Amino acid sequence: MMRLLVSADTHIGSPIRSVALRNPDLGDRLKRASRDTFVEIVDLAISEQVDAFVLAGDIFDNGYPDLKSRAFLIAQLSRAAEAGVPTVLIRGNHDALLDHNAHGELGPNIHLLHKGASTVEIADAAFHGLSFDTAHMSKSFLPDYPAPVPGKRNIGLMHTSLDGSPGHDPYAPCTEKELMGYGFDLWCLGHIHAPFERVDGSVLAVMPGIPQPRHFGERHGGTVTMVSLGDGAPAYERRVVGRLSFFEASLDLSACSDQQEVLRKLRDGLMTTQVPGHDVAVRLNVTSDRYGTALIAELASEVLDSINGVFLDKVKSAPPISQVSAETDDLVRLMREELAEDGFRQAALQQLDELSLAMPSEITDEVAEDRLDALLEEAIAEISLTLHGGISQ
Repeated sequence: MMRLLVSADTHIGSPIRSVALRNPDLGDRLKRASRDTFVEIVDLAISEQVDAFVLAGDIFDNGYPDLKSRAFLIAQLSRAAEAGVPTVLIRGNHDALLDHNAHGELGPNIHLLHKGASTVEIADAAFHGLSFDTAHMSKSFLPDYPAPVPGKRNIGLMHTSLDGSPGHDPYAPCTEKELMGYGFDLWCLGHIHAPFERVDGSVLAVMPGIPQPRHFGERHGGTVTMVSLGDGAPAYERRVVGRLSFFEASLDLSACSDQQEVLRKLRDGLMTTQVPGHDVAVRLNVTSDRYGTALIAELASEVLDSINGVFLDKVKSAPPISQVSAETDDLVRLMREELAEDGFRQAALQQLDELSLAMPSEITDEVAEDRLDALLEEAIAEISLTLHGGISQ
């Protein structure tokens, strides 16, 4: 029996700037959480005494010469190696810091697989992998992988979008059928941040997902995968890791008669999101006919000063549907008609392009083209709330 701990997409050193702009405390906590989670994963590999710790790319977040992050990685993997757990890893599209030619080797029992050294044997298994040499690989890596080693369990590491996934560019794409039919017993995959498994007869492919999610789009992460290779088909078990998770909460404040009642309602609602020993980032969807987004965010922040482990990510406020008058309904309808006009959308997209050029690259996702409809809906909700009158700022 051979047991492996499989992880990928740790993104050590991710700047978390889009979150930090809204809430610097949450941004700082997320930065620490990515490192704390990696330490937790190494602890798990050691405590379980797995035969190998597998990292399928995007260990780092960018190509900047952040040698402090590289030193952190080496220290953690060396700790595993000294405890008898070797590491096998590949470079993903974010891993210029793993360039062995530029920065040197990682250390004993830490096996970086690449074109010049694509196979390493550990016990009765042969691990095969190819690394990204550039930030983007548009063609399949699969034809360049070594052939299976006879008499060994053959395990492949690949950083790939596989058949494709919404929100992900095609990185080293290949079909699931081609991958599963290549002749390996196990594929350890990276790049897609949501976990999944594929089984075809005796062949298993594992995408462990991002172990520490960084924003609401990655709420399906927070896992690594334990794989057991025995006489039959490989077995797998997801293990929950991560120090911070994301939660969306809805609160109806339309019946609140004063600010004190709003504060009580906010406190009661935010208290329910607490998880002992775990941090939570909350996105609040508020229904109110009196209080706008800015004020609710200020009040929620005050409430959270006395609630440990809960951070405010974002607030959205909208009026109750039942209180939309004919006049305001007509105005909102006219605005929606204007939003649907090609000329308006083109002008809005141009504005987003100009904003993205003026913003740091790490936060341009906040004004990406596919965010246009969501941004317009937020604007409509805020304007609609103001139109209803009685707004209290």
